[in-house]
Amino acid sequence: MTNLQKNWLTEGIFDFEYKKYVLQAYLQHIDSQFTLNKLHPHLPDLQFHFDSCISIRTKKSEIRTSFPKNVTGVNLQTWKLEYEETHQDDPYLEELNYILDFAIPRFSRALEQGTERFSEVGENIKISPVGIVPLRLEEGYLLFLHTFQPLVSVFEYQLALYNEMKERYLKTTFVDTIRIGIGNTVSQIKVDLTKKNKSLPNPATYVVESRYDYPLHEALLPVAKKLILKQMNIA
Repeated sequence: MTNLQKNWLTEGIFDFEYKKYVLQAYLQHIDSQFTLNKLHPHLPDLQFHFDSCISIRTKKSEIRTSFPKNVTGVNLQTWKLEYEETHQDDPYLEELNYILDFAIPRFSRALEQGTERFSEVGENIKISPVGIVPLRLEEGYLLFLHTFQPLVSVFEYQLALYNEMKERYLKTTFVDTIRIGIGNTVSQIKVDLTKKNKSLPNPATYVVESRYDYPLHEALLPVAKKLILKQMNIA
């Protein structure tokens, strides 16, 4: 299974063993992708599923505590009343408990693994400004040097509002892959981009160099975007 639907908890067969099978197949796929350093979009998806499970458990607890309780006695050490709950989970909620108890720690471990790899990629890349850094950093270009080829992948970026995780993010658009050499340096690429795009007369431009040959779209791009946001004091 390569994808886990957002409503996987409630769609299809509502059975612990079935949901366990679905989740294990998904997490095995995630593990194989992380081994290849393919972090995006799997890491944000994991965060979504983990947060959803925590939210469901929290809301369920809030509903449970709202039911009336019977007084059973007095604690003589604290002089507080002791209660017993009158509400019992129905079979549906009991099954949901089993699923959540199984899913939450496994999502948490997968998240930890993905976050560690994300940090590892960040430690092995270098981001440098090309030319003078303008005052306005909210839009510009990211130039990714290919590790073993004289090529640069160019992306235009723009600071956007909020994604589904309620975070500011960089919206990127692929521009071109350009061969570099003696007559075509990253500085010249910036000049050429400025000539072509008159709406960005002095764009913030960064070159991204990686020590290892990480996947561009699944690792280098999301990590670089996060690091640029930190430079903007947003992330």
